[in-house]
Amino acid sequence: MEERKWEELNMDILVNVFGRVGMESLLLDVPFVCKSWYKASREPQCWEHLIFPEYIKPDDIWEENSPDRGFAERLVTTYQENLSVTAFMKFIVNRSCGCAAIIKLPKFCTEEALEYIAHECPRLKVLDVGLYNFSIEDIIPKFVSKWKSLEMMRLGKFHMKSIVPQIGLH
Repeated sequence: MEERKWEELNMDILVNVFGRVGMESLLLDVPFVCKSWYKASREPQCWEHLIFPEYIKPDDIWEENSPDRGFAERLVTTYQENLSVTAFMKFIVNRSCGCAAIIKLPKFCTEEALEYIAHECPRLKVLDVGLYNFSIEDIIPKFVSKWKSLEMMRLGKFHMKSIVPQIGLH
């Protein structure tokens, strides 16, 4: 019984630490240390803060001279897949199992990825949207009502007139 409590405490500590290490380490380093670290890295609490690499582009996940290119190469090598930006974002959001509370989207996020986040992240408290390739004025008002816990949103150059009524509902 005492050993089980120690294992649970150990898991709680690992999850707490891994929730702070960043997406790259959580995907490419932590799970490969040992079985207990792998198991802890799969806990949704580790994926509450989703800070995506800044320079993912829809047509090519990372450009040749992107500062995030090393992360992309390691990701492709480790998981043996070359993911599109939308597929990559869905993969990460799925790791959170609906627990994501803070999301910073990459520049050039796709509309499909944002819509997926809207449906899969009901606990969202902070949303930071960089540049976008779609009419955010039409999309954000539809989604903001799904985020009952939303406390902060950064949208860049966006006219708030269409979103204020939705925010007022919550």
